[in-house]
Amino acid sequence: MDILSLAEDNFIISFGIVIIVGLIHGAILGRGIRNRFPSIKKHARIVSLILLTLFSINAAVNIIKFATPEKIAVSDLAIPSTPEEGFSFLINILGLNAGLGTVIVLFISISLILFFKLAQIHKIARYFIFALSVIVLLVALIGRFTDFVPTSFQILMYAFYQLGITLGIFLVTRRKGTELAKFS
Repeated sequence: MDILSLAEDNFIISFGIVIIVGLIHGAILGRGIRNRFPSIKKHARIVSLILLTLFSINAAVNIIKFATPEKIAVSDLAIPSTPEEGFSFLINILGLNAGLGTVIVLFISISLILFFKLAQIHKIARYFIFALSVIVLLVALIGRFTDFVPTSFQILMYAFYQLGITLGIFLVTRRKGTELAKFS
């Protein structure tokens, strides 16, 4: 019995674990945002709603991309001979030709990378986020360059993970700052 069959047989536990991992991931990011930008505490509700909206859009687009990955056949790839062909090749490989959703996801991803570099996040938490990001990237690459098509269960697992991240960021950033927080 493989791990995916075991996870599918115990789907309630699997969904719970995935949501908890997503919540931890989101809470780490939310806490890093609050620590890096202390003025957010004054406008916590507005900022958290904006972040909730952005990460919800990000999650929706990521889930759609995960559910129906655009396939690239390695045999169709050719070495570009002009700069325009090279640029087109790069856009196709990276999947940047998907429209507005991709632009929003790229904006959020680049913002997270910059934030991740500047944030004051504990090393263990950084490794946790990095490891999860690498796993998601590997699964996305497998979906893009192989004949792998995720099952409904795998899509739901990914959706719950994205939901956990979004809720984790929202719940941590929505708290207003208190006077006690200034002394800790």
